[in-house]
Amino acid sequence: MDQPARPFESVTVFGGATLDRVARSSAPPVMGASNPGTVRHLPGGVGFNVATVLARLGFPTRMASAVGNDAAGEAIIGAAKTAGIDVTGIATFKGATTAGYHATFDDRGNLIIGIADMKICEQITPASIVEAVAKSSPTDFWVVDANLPEATLAFLAQEAASARRPLAALTVSPAKAVRLSPILETITYLFTNRREAAALLDHDPDDVTLAPTALAAELAGRRHTNIIVTNGGDPLAVAVDGEVRSFAPLRAASKGVNGAGDSLAAGTILGLAEAHTLHDALRFGLAAAALAVEAGSIIAAPFSADALAERIAGPGGRERMAS
Repeated sequence: MDQPARPFESVTVFGGATLDRVARSSAPPVMGASNPGTVRHLPGGVGFNVATVLARLGFPTRMASAVGNDAAGEAIIGAAKTAGIDVTGIATFKGATTAGYHATFDDRGNLIIGIADMKICEQITPASIVEAVAKSSPTDFWVVDANLPEATLAFLAQEAASARRPLAALTVSPAKAVRLSPILETITYLFTNRREAAALLDHDPDDVTLAPTALAAELAGRRHTNIIVTNGGDPLAVAVDGEVRSFAPLRAASKGVNGAGDSLAAGTILGLAEAHTLHDALRFGLAAAALAVEAGSIIAAPFSADALAERIAGPGGRERMAS
């Protein structure tokens, strides 16, 4: 049964923060050749994206991460402050290089390839975040992403369990999703996509026959973990107490899918923190994802409490098209 969550007053996100270099072709791409298009430099990273959306939606949000003492690190901290994120948990490491993500999209906004340099995330050790953990109040909701080292994920899972605090986790990529395997039993809400879910289950991520509903059911198993498996613009699957339901994304004129999954997670986490059931909280997530898709990026999306409420109340927002 989909039970209401208890209310929370703030969110702390433990995860990666990067400077994204985003290239988009202005015409159908030709592989192995130079293509006309645009290139932008934007702050990003799964953890940073989730924190940014939550803060811009007006929810008190703090981030614990790591950056280098370079221009990219300064840009990330500046962008976080502008979004309204509490940056006291972001550590700056002298001589280290801030994480970077290079993404190439086709003319329709679909990802062709992404390359992530996340070495600095190995600096996010239990010792580096112990102060952020100590400062967390009982009404602080925790979010982690799989950019964190396994030892840090295990530490945070243990701390969350000891405090009976809900823990949401995002898988980041098929390669990093497996880092969450040891703590699956203690994750309260798992946000993943079809390929990442397959990797977490030791299936072939490129096997297109693996349906999100089947993956959600297999991941849930006998665990108490609530599973959300997205699949691009197709219906996503949600498993709660062994029951799997499908939800269709809201209709949106797409300018690009970059950040849509992170926005969906952030909006849903907002709903959960405000004590909605998971199924009801998904209304917030689907609306946030639609805002990101329509804008083409998280930075360009008009995130605000009013914009989210308007999108929820708009076409398809009230009817979640569940099956």
